[in-house]
Amino acid sequence: MSSNHFGSTLAAEADEISQSIKPRGKQFTDEAEAFVQTLDRRVAEMMSSVENSELYQLIANPSTDPKFVAAMVKYVLLEVFSYGPHVTEATFTAIGRFPKDRPDLMKPLILHDLSEVDHGELALKDYLKLGGSEEEARSRRMTPSSFNMAATCRRIGEAESPFAFLGYMYPFETLTPLLTERAKAFLQMHGFPMEARVFIDTHAEEDIGHANLLALMVKRVVEDYPEAKGDILFGFDCFERVYPLPIWEDALIHAKAELGL
Repeated sequence: MSSNHFGSTLAAEADEISQSIKPRGKQFTDEAEAFVQTLDRRVAEMMSSVENSELYQLIANPSTDPKFVAAMVKYVLLEVFSYGPHVTEATFTAIGRFPKDRPDLMKPLILHDLSEVDHGELALKDYLKLGGSEEEARSRRMTPSSFNMAATCRRIGEAESPFAFLGYMYPFETLTPLLTERAKAFLQMHGFPMEARVFIDTHAEEDIGHANLLALMVKRVVEDYPEAKGDILFGFDCFERVYPLPIWEDALIHAKAELGL
């Protein structure tokens, strides 16, 4: 069984378990629904900022040199490889601190995080296909932006309310399918090699389900723990200061340096 299929199986199991928590057709409270709508509005604002960023504009521009596009994607993938393991470890820590009488909440979230653990390695494989060095990737010091991303998620997972991690995970999983679906079209326009699109294509498909799962779990948490709303919003506030634009800025710097731009 491939790691991609294994991740999809885990995510499907997580979704099945989460649906058993709140049977299909049964409504959440108006307050829970409104809270997720608030998060969605903020994700939309993040997306607007992304669309105005230099890296996004360059990749979306048909006249951008395909070599430059490939270099930008290459270094974004390297950043994912750098911060990714820290995000999954921080998330396991946060879930482990949930109330111990709530395994019904913990299990789908654990399965979701488990489906993510090898995605840094998945990004690395595509990075290597674009000419990157595995030795350099595994030995280099991470960029300040990836360090900030890792440190933010770790601190939230270790020291804040355990529910605060939903404030970084919800926008993470909601933005990713939007960005990767657009990236697929842009990269096809630039003749980007299909064999180096595994990470992007996987997330364009899988993370739609992940976003739905996270929305369901956020609603369930804020129904049962109304005070968690403030914690989740704090996690969101922290996350949007470190992702994705600062990370993309570092990737862009490295891409320009490689090509002498």
